[in-house]
Amino acid sequence: MDLDAFAAAVTEALGPDRVLSDEAALAAYRTSASGHSRTVPLALRPGRTEHVQAVLKAAAAHGVPVYPVSRGRNWGLGSRLPVMDGGVVVDLSAMDRIVDIDHTFGTATLEPGVTQGQLARALAEAASPFFLDVTGSGAETSVVGNTLERGVAYNTTRADTLIALTVVLADGTVVETGFGHYPGSRVGRLFSHGIGPDLRELFVQSNLGVVTRATVALLRRPEALSTLILSVRDEDALPGLFDALRELRQEGTLESVVHVGNRRRSEITLTPLVQRELPGLGLPATRAEASAIVDGQLRGPWSAIGAIMGSVGHVAAARRRVKAVLGPFGRLRFMTPRLRRTAGSVAAALRMRRTQAFLAGIEPLMGLTEGIPTDAALHSTWWPAGGDEPTPHDPDTGEGGIVFAAPIVPLEGDAVRAMLAATAEVGAAHGFSPAITLNLMNGRTLEGVVSIDFRRTDSDDVRRAHACIRALNARYRDDGFTPYRIDIGNMDLMIYPADPFWQVVTRLKATLDPAGILAPGRYAPLPQARHGRKA
Repeated sequence: MDLDAFAAAVTEALGPDRVLSDEAALAAYRTSASGHSRTVPLALRPGRTEHVQAVLKAAAAHGVPVYPVSRGRNWGLGSRLPVMDGGVVVDLSAMDRIVDIDHTFGTATLEPGVTQGQLARALAEAASPFFLDVTGSGAETSVVGNTLERGVAYNTTRADTLIALTVVLADGTVVETGFGHYPGSRVGRLFSHGIGPDLRELFVQSNLGVVTRATVALLRRPEALSTLILSVRDEDALPGLFDALRELRQEGTLESVVHVGNRRRSEITLTPLVQRELPGLGLPATRAEASAIVDGQLRGPWSAIGAIMGSVGHVAAARRRVKAVLGPFGRLRFMTPRLRRTAGSVAAALRMRRTQAFLAGIEPLMGLTEGIPTDAALHSTWWPAGGDEPTPHDPDTGEGGIVFAAPIVPLEGDAVRAMLAATAEVGAAHGFSPAITLNLMNGRTLEGVVSIDFRRTDSDDVRRAHACIRALNARYRDDGFTPYRIDIGNMDLMIYPADPFWQVVTRLKATLDPAGILAPGRYAPLPQARHGRKA
């Protein structure tokens, strides 16, 4: 590996302002909210596809491993850090053009640096009949990056919205998937499969190429929208609740990603939002006051939120059906945007200050089902640490740490019971109470979002948190609740070089990236000679 020759080559190709080598600039590329750290000798900020081609050609020529990130907001799983020490981070955040929005067919073609907030604003300014299905992970997160990680939004699983990709291979070749490689095709951004092998999934959650452009499907703005909020009265009722949700999803009554979270998730997500509202309402701005307000509103160990969208008639009929099926499980409420505004006004008029604080606090989260991104949920990364709020948009700063596990769970009551029991057992063994959300991906499976919060300033806390998340991932794997995303410190738990599946991946890697310079160890077997991973 000749890092000096590589640095000279990319400086000439990109310009010195796009090559970061000083310690101050590199600090952000060496740390993460998950408490991992890596040695990163260099960071690059290409501005267009040709820059990426030049970087990869230079990396192959000089044997330098590179680690591309869209914006590096993969919080809780490693942020922008490479799997291995010594990788050069290729930060694609400067490639932030919205190439095209099709308001007839509901698609958007984007570069990897485009954020949820940026695209949502563009759609709103154009009065588009479509909206972006957003995640709760922050307004400044990358649409393309999260889609390629198979993220789950509030109404869809994002990988299912992927239509076409532009990819740079390790030798600099640019590949268009689907019909995109036919210059005259009128359906390259409309029909995903193309003709012949469908190459899209080769570049989803892989290290086989660098995606520099993606076309994703948007959602049609509905005539009516109603958000269901269920406070589950009894944890023992959870298995029955998930069986009921499966029925509603399979019959088509519920089509959104219903999010079901435990008390710990509500505590670290909602309580800081409510606390922010207290001073302006003349209430004690204490954690205890905010917690009491949240407890009084949710009234149960678990809560669920989901959206019902469609025509006025469809939403009305679906609400009746949901009420009949889910009503027995706890306190069920339906909220529309208009009703939320009315409730807030009534609470203010009647000086119901605690209700007013709760409604104002949760308002940003309610907008997620409508495609309005927010940074509100990011407060959950600093709240448990008990310190002051860091930079609001960047959980990689501040004292709070968070790591995630993401098991896939059958949408069936007994499976949910077993998964929750395993989570509680492993968490208790390491001294943690995990925050848990279970999200309906479809009528068959749930996405588990299990997080451990800790103090990054406490080395023992970091050690225990990393041990806990590793034990959770191993337990989920062994119990059949297979993780579908994994942090940079635990790739080895899911990747077996002797497995025929991973052997095929290795053969693909050898063909498309023979020098092995693209994100070594990321969702692929790592050659032992290059093994530099550390926790």
